[in-house]
Amino acid sequence: MENPLIEAPVPPVPQDAEPGGVRWLRANVARFSRPEDHARRRALVLAELAPMKSLRDKAFALAREMRDAPVERTVWTVPVAVLAAELGLPDVSRDIAEVSGAYHPHTEIGAGAEAAMRRLVETCGDADERTAARIGLLVQACDATAKLLGKALAAHRPGEDVDELLDRILREDPPVRVTRRWVGGEVVEVDLTKRPFGAGPKRCPGETQARRVAAGILDALLC
Repeated sequence: MENPLIEAPVPPVPQDAEPGGVRWLRANVARFSRPEDHARRRALVLAELAPMKSLRDKAFALAREMRDAPVERTVWTVPVAVLAAELGLPDVSRDIAEVSGAYHPHTEIGAGAEAAMRRLVETCGDADERTAARIGLLVQACDATAKLLGKALAAHRPGEDVDELLDRILREDPPVRVTRRWVGGEVVEVDLTKRPFGAGPKRCPGETQARRVAAGILDALLC
């Protein structure tokens, strides 16, 4: 196999999960889907992302409203709050942050994450694939974008353009350095250093939106 990032499936996750919990989320998002389910579930995410407009301006405005809050709170709250509003949801950033810590199959699931998932499913509606797509979209925007923003703020050079700053961080010090694939019946780690949003059919569907939100927050914090 020449390129596991593109050619190999993701490690399998259990499918017999009780609806509405973290294990159910893992089993129903495109991110961890079997090949036969991936395209359908990815299409749900793309449909949610497509109508989103003016994300940079909206992220800037909310970050400016939070200018008296600690920076760490801003970078963890604004990306999720802006995208949630675009999905017609309230600010669910606290619950999304809780779930993000238990999202990946190699992490443990605590009671706090399960309780947060129950609240998120109730807010979104039914425990169906669209709800999983919406929650998964927000979870994946949460941790990675907060880390990207933290790295960008720490590395900013005087006079550096925000878009150039983001390009440099994604090139030199991306927030997500590895992903996992299933090769020969084993989990292998695949380097993402030169492809921070992945590649092929599993490439991050929200790259454009993530960059716009991050840029808007940096516009506000660095001005």
